[in-house]
Amino acid sequence: MIGVLLGVLLVLASAVLGFTVRDEPPALDRELHLAAVHLGPDFVHSAAVVSFVLSPGLATIALVSLALRALLAKDPLIARSAVLLAVCWATLFARYAFRRVRPVDFPKWAYPSGHVTAVTSVAFTGVVLCAWLARRHLRLAVVLACTAVVLTAASRVVLEMHWFTDTVGAVLAVVGVGLLVGRALGLLPVGVLSRREQS
Repeated sequence: MIGVLLGVLLVLASAVLGFTVRDEPPALDRELHLAAVHLGPDFVHSAAVVSFVLSPGLATIALVSLALRALLAKDPLIARSAVLLAVCWATLFARYAFRRVRPVDFPKWAYPSGHVTAVTSVAFTGVVLCAWLARRHLRLAVVLACTAVVLTAASRVVLEMHWFTDTVGAVLAVVGVGLLVGRALGLLPVGVLSRREQS
């Protein structure tokens, strides 16, 4: 029940933040954008590499891999994980409700960040799967997941493709929806479904 409540709160927080910042970037956004403008080419190059590796392409590969694995192995856990990833990633469509303009001229809306939405969706799903299949490595999975999300968010700000709050809103929405959908699919709390199936 706590997970459901937290999920609802995170989704609401993402929505409130989106409507709050869509017309005028707050001071924090402007200051971080200005700092990004003054970073040297080494930072920009590194950010471009991170943004290329940790991208929606990663989410596409992960989703196709999970779907194929579920189909070939007829594994309901993997099938539910594929659905979890897909629904989390679909939070990206919220950008059409907020219609926030990016820091630079670009034909797609800013909030939430597409890269951060995709990577956070993969990270969240990966942590859930690790909890089910390799629980002894869960702490490492969480660290790697958080690191990937932070690096992706930083890269998008450094490249001036997003405001900082675009990345925050993406994380809030994905984790919130992930908690709700994970509960609905029986993936959270971890282990509950397997005990039911055994009884």
